[in-house]
Amino acid sequence: MGPVNRQNLERVKLFSLEEYVKKIKLESNILEHVQDTSEQFDKYMELLLSYPDYVVSTFLVESFRNEFESSNLMENHIIHPLDISANNIFFNNLGMSNKRIKELHQFALDDEKLGEYRSGEACVGYMDKLGNKNVYWYGAEAEDIQNFMNQFIEIYKDNSLSLIHSNPFLKSALVSLLFVRIHPFGDGNGRTARLLYELKFTELVNKIKSSRLRVSPLHISAAMLINQLTYVNCLDDIYFDLEHDSNYEINRWFDFCLNMSDEQIYYLSNFLNQREKVMMNTSLLYEKNPKFYDESLEKMRLTRKKKNLSL
Repeated sequence: MGPVNRQNLERVKLFSLEEYVKKIKLESNILEHVQDTSEQFDKYMELLLSYPDYVVSTFLVESFRNEFESSNLMENHIIHPLDISANNIFFNNLGMSNKRIKELHQFALDDEKLGEYRSGEACVGYMDKLGNKNVYWYGAEAEDIQNFMNQFIEIYKDNSLSLIHSNPFLKSALVSLLFVRIHPFGDGNGRTARLLYELKFTELVNKIKSSRLRVSPLHISAAMLINQLTYVNCLDDIYFDLEHDSNYEINRWFDFCLNMSDEQIYYLSNFLNQREKVMMNTSLLYEKNPKFYDESLEKMRLTRKKKNLSL
């Protein structure tokens, strides 16, 4: 059972993230759900890859633009013009380090002056009508952030064969959850967490499908935006410590993220099935900025095997 009224006023004490993850036991409904979602995703990928490379590239870039817009709208922030190829943030590599996390944070907030872990307190809550602050939960103590983030990176890089670490949907959801609850920055933690979700998902899809994608083929912020209350409630219901049992709530978080993926797979598959509309949309986008899309295609380095059209 989660905190009463979803309010946990206990401060986060430094603990082992490895032990926290080891305590997670996937429930049967999650095992069934992730199998079904993975099967639907395979069909979606087959449909996407039935198009020529330049269509796939344009589709992936525009899908990420929409993802970035939705992620910002979730935080009620102004969206800046997005050029994901400008600093090669996604095209250079899919590795992870403290430096890269800070670069992602700068990218998410469009501010090169940011990107350092916070030195003060952080909490998630709301202001009532009288101007009083009501706290749901606290992020890690400032002096523990570096330790937590070093542990986070180790878990991010864990390539063990357990389902929670090897399945793109589950591992990405886990990465996003841990990052948000550490809350290492003063602002932009949610947006950065969703970028980390994208990178981990892409990395694992590449590993499983022997592909070379540099931008995620699937995004979930648009679905999360519509279901934002459930998104917030799922996060608030989880204890971030070793003392409480949050297995049910963490499985509920996995289920929520899988539902968001299901919605996007359904939506995007319906769009891709309209081949004439897809080709026309691609042509219109390309005509507006041919240089950008040509560079994006080159940087993505899309290559195909003759028989199965795998990237």
